[in-house]
Amino acid sequence: MKYIPVIGLEIHAEMLTKSKVFCSCANEFGGDRNDRVCPRCSGMPGTLPVVNHEAVTLAAKAGIALGCTVNNYSAFDRKNYFYPDLPKAYQITQFEFPICTNGLVHILNRDIRINRIHIEEDAGKLVHDDYEGISMADYNRCGVPLIEIVTEPDFRTVEEVQTFVEEIALRLKYAEVCDAKLEQGSLRVDVNISIMPYDSNEFGTRAEIKNLNSIKAIGRAIDYEIERQSELLDKGQKVVQETRRFNDNHGNTKALRSKEEAHDYRYFPEPDIPPVFISDEEIEDIKKSMPEMPQVRYKRYTEEYKLPEDDAKLIITDKAFSDFYDSAVSLYPQYKEISNIMLGEVNRNLNDTGKTIKDISFSPEDITKIIKMTDEGKISKNAAKTIVKIMFETGDSPEKIAEDNNLIMKDNSDELEAIAQRVLSENESTVNAYKNGNEKLFGFFMGQIMSAAGKGANPKLIKDILTKKLNNN
Repeated sequence: MKYIPVIGLEIHAEMLTKSKVFCSCANEFGGDRNDRVCPRCSGMPGTLPVVNHEAVTLAAKAGIALGCTVNNYSAFDRKNYFYPDLPKAYQITQFEFPICTNGLVHILNRDIRINRIHIEEDAGKLVHDDYEGISMADYNRCGVPLIEIVTEPDFRTVEEVQTFVEEIALRLKYAEVCDAKLEQGSLRVDVNISIMPYDSNEFGTRAEIKNLNSIKAIGRAIDYEIERQSELLDKGQKVVQETRRFNDNHGNTKALRSKEEAHDYRYFPEPDIPPVFISDEEIEDIKKSMPEMPQVRYKRYTEEYKLPEDDAKLIITDKAFSDFYDSAVSLYPQYKEISNIMLGEVNRNLNDTGKTIKDISFSPEDITKIIKMTDEGKISKNAAKTIVKIMFETGDSPEKIAEDNNLIMKDNSDELEAIAQRVLSENESTVNAYKNGNEKLFGFFMGQIMSAAGKGANPKLIKDILTKKLNNN
């Protein structure tokens, strides 16, 4: 039987605050295990939590970035459960009154609804040693501020899920809420998945796959779970509602525990933290502090600047790169030419040097100077590539590099005439082949003359001279 997957997501994103959400311990990645834990974040008796104001602001930013309503009133609750990586045996979260609700994100020609975004503290991390058969707890992550983004079950394909997670990660990075490094665990995805027959509108029993930390793993886990549930239903067996863990090495999921419902956690209002009030004025101030988001830039690049969709997607992948591009086109609005040099030579040199756009020593204005020099016929397109490479090495201005490296095009037609004649005389058989219809050989002659004339030769002038000579000889 054929089945339709029904998928919803819970995305946990660690926020970029300096300290944890309810104490002053540093919010950092790495370091020695259990060296960023205090009595407050470990829930020792007699300690009281204090809400990190910056965490509330970042959560509101996330809601705005994802099209949510930021609620004026939100409140914290206790979610009670015992697990080895949660030393106080409860988690402070938001249940009844989350900070954000009713979001909408458009991907792949469909809208994905966001039910809610709420603030909570992260648990610690269990380090599993399969060889020794033991698990060890690292509590450094306890109390790190999280937002949990909960979607409606609107996904029907793996591609939709993966595209959505990439879009969420990008928007959170633009808003500077989360660095979205899945490999470090700052963004983790729980997948709730069920299947239903094609002719049915009734959702099946779902399983939750916990803590997926790569786009590839998300796809593999969903594919496996669809196959597992399909086999069970085809055999007339039932799918059990449970929490499962994906084994990246084996490519399968394994049951962890039966899936809890809300009443199993015995939620009740957190008695030690007062409700959070955000005024309309504060929400407006937060909105004004937000940068232009990637989906808005994409629309501007494709509709106003007429860039190809692939170019626009590549530019918005990194906010700093997009900011650099925007600065350049504001100085010299040659949108496609600047896109070409940035996605071509600038990106190539970034990859070769291991740098990011924030590390380079030249400015957007330097890129526009190169484009202007090319447009004005002062340098060739090949010379422009050379200038970018040297700028990465020295940080010198484009004008200085062009002068120092003899890249300014010279219009000495007599000298180029002589070089062209010599090349044609040395290649008489090739000239005859060209005249007999092999027009591709024109590029060979161009290359020979350019090589002999040097980097400062004007390719347009060479082309004119070569065309004239081949037609007259």
